[in-house]
Amino acid sequence: MNVFDLHDRIVSDYASYIRSFINIADPAISRKVHSALSEGKLWPDPLLQFNPAYEQAGSIEDIAQTGTLHYSMPDIFKGYSLYRHQLEAIHLGVAGKDFVVTSGTGSGKSLTYIASMLPLAPARVNPSPTSPPFFIGSSRSPKQKACRQSSSIR
Repeated sequence: MNVFDLHDRIVSDYASYIRSFINIADPAISRKVHSALSEGKLWPDPLLQFNPAYEQAGSIEDIAQTGTLHYSMPDIFKGYSLYRHQLEAIHLGVAGKDFVVTSGTGSGKSLTYIASMLPLAPARVNPSPTSPPFFIGSSRSPKQKACRQSSSIR
């Protein structure tokens, strides 16, 4: 089985499924939506990478000073460093592009999503002094640590 043929078949099936729900009366909007679907907006090309060892990209403090990360990240994640795959995903996220991180346990997936979302938070919500910070993650310990550390900088 060729993995790329499988990918093409899955994308084709999914595209057909999505298109089966679309019934737009306005011709201009319909053209725009179908054009976007034809360009593959919902199903980007696969990105395959092999990471036998996680390559260090730098400390969160150093990367935050470049403006890539939200200014509060060094305070929330003291002493952490980022791996190259995290930094690449963060660059995509802060640019408004979709990404999926699939890597082993302890590779920093939760931190990647948090770092990508923080720059968007001020533009998307109207925070108040009583609003708790939000975090997205798949495991408890990174979220718990982030919540503990973020509450200490309020």
